[in-house]
Amino acid sequence: MNLRAFFNISFKVMKRSLILFMFFTFSVASAQTNATRESKVPYEIKFADVTFQLNDVTRYLMSQEVAAISRNTELKNEYLSKLSLVIPSIESLVENANVPADFKYLSIYNKFQKSLSASVVLEQGVFWCLDIEKAKDVDLIIDDKIDERKHLLMASKGAMVCLKRNQVLYENWGKTLFAHIASREVLKNLETNRKWSGNYIVLDSPSYSSLIQFLAFKWVMEAEFNSYKNPVQSIVYEYKNAAGKSLNLIAADLKIDPKELLKSNLWLKTNRVPEGDANILVYIPSNKYSEIRMLDEMSRNVGNQNMDLGFPVLKPTPELSKGLGGMFYTSNNLKGIQAEMCDDFVNLAYKADITNKQFLEYNEMTDKDFLQIGQVYYIEAKNDKAAIPHHIVKNDETLWDISQQYGVKLSKLLKYNRMETVGRLQRGRVVWMQTTRPKNKPIEYIEFPIENKDEKPERLKFDDELISQYVESKKEEELEEKPAIVEPKKAEALVENKPKEVFKSEVLTKNEVVPFEEITVVPKSKVQPFEPKLVVKEVPTSKVESAKPFSEELKETIDIPKNYEKGYLVHEVKKGETLYRISVNYKVSVNQLYKLNNLNNNIIEVGDKIIVRKY
Repeated sequence: MNLRAFFNISFKVMKRSLILFMFFTFSVASAQTNATRESKVPYEIKFADVTFQLNDVTRYLMSQEVAAISRNTELKNEYLSKLSLVIPSIESLVENANVPADFKYLSIYNKFQKSLSASVVLEQGVFWCLDIEKAKDVDLIIDDKIDERKHLLMASKGAMVCLKRNQVLYENWGKTLFAHIASREVLKNLETNRKWSGNYIVLDSPSYSSLIQFLAFKWVMEAEFNSYKNPVQSIVYEYKNAAGKSLNLIAADLKIDPKELLKSNLWLKTNRVPEGDANILVYIPSNKYSEIRMLDEMSRNVGNQNMDLGFPVLKPTPELSKGLGGMFYTSNNLKGIQAEMCDDFVNLAYKADITNKQFLEYNEMTDKDFLQIGQVYYIEAKNDKAAIPHHIVKNDETLWDISQQYGVKLSKLLKYNRMETVGRLQRGRVVWMQTTRPKNKPIEYIEFPIENKDEKPERLKFDDELISQYVESKKEEELEEKPAIVEPKKAEALVENKPKEVFKSEVLTKNEVVPFEEITVVPKSKVQPFEPKLVVKEVPTSKVESAKPFSEELKETIDIPKNYEKGYLVHEVKKGETLYRISVNYKVSVNQLYKLNNLNNNIIEVGDKIIVRKY
């Protein structure tokens, strides 16, 4: 007998057996994890300051929903990835609106209960489960050009207003949640105003399907989110200079794929950005934040351009690392560290090998302040003066923002501008950066073109007085009780006699789990018939696709001027053009334009004649 051949065969058999055993073990472990999660669904679910109490029937329904989400690994990871992207952008909005943090899981949820027996899946890309009626009620714009329900930041602001109004109206966060994910008709039919009071709410019927589904979704996401690690840490970057530009041009300015830009801006129904409050959103890896910000600054149009273009000056400086992790930069010639996903001031102080107190002092922050992913924070004291004498305030800037941008101490800026408190500054104000504004010199403002003439001051504000006024006008209509209806009998009979037919849970599409597709309560003789259906609303073809398709050539058509002066090619500046845009169109460098035209800054005006190159 050939022993070598025998041992080779034996080794192969053992190897295959080991692989099969490991695969079987993994499958069993995964199944046990899902089964454990299903069996652990409690009879009481805490949400904000409310406790939802389940009976045997509703707990069984929630277990089925939990199982459906847990077993579909691809869909579950898709939800977790989206959640990890949006939460850093909405967390501060939720806190500033004084809305409980548990609501953040609603941001990517999109199942809406239309009636006692039917639910709908909202269109792809809708945030915060905002149906059209609720969206328009908080002044979100939905027309042939845009749908702000699909814009993460605008939808989040609108959702906060909606939730605060409902809380003032119902005085109960549980009822506020139900009112947001179900129609008013459902609330009236189930008599929630009469039945629901206090902090304990009983869910004793499948009629509460929207709440059961959402609580199951939150249950799974909450259990998985803290341990989930996204392969690529991404952040949401807001590009604020897009009005009037095409998506092709923006993609060229930021050097990104236009298809990726389209995916992150489903709210836009045309390929040109209209005037308004909604800005283009770009989903980018966190390590590209500095690059995208610099490209954004370079592409600013003339109307919004500041004399401080190009700040902060960032330079990657890996040699600053202490071997504790982190991405280090010099920002305005000061040492800094970039905030990554899940970082807080404690983590950054540890990586920079400084104390927590020092980190907060250097950045003039408190331990309550949120960090912005991708932002570079200082790890040494800031300067007393900025590198430039003045700064012109942009939208929503505070003095603290400006102090971080230029690496100058906030206390010095307060002194230079004769200010006592830090707050949001009026757009266009000239901020002194090196010396104190003379007493006899009034505060100066630079006029910018009005971005949105029809802007409503009260739109998407969390102002309690405005919310109270709205609620008072709606209260009688909202709280008006309908005559009592015959309520479906409590379905304990379902659990009594182990039903032959159970609730089906099925995945209709890649993106939507539908656990309540058909519900048949058995025995029918003991329970009033109740057959809810889930109606899946077809997602209409995006109007972006039917609009002008993206051209393969990203650059706009260039009209080559015919005027030549002394052997030079000359370009006349048009509205919205910058030196950077001209340099891209003519394939020359910005430095070359500086030299040819004896420029000392980036500011150009409409009608200026710019020498481009020798002819």
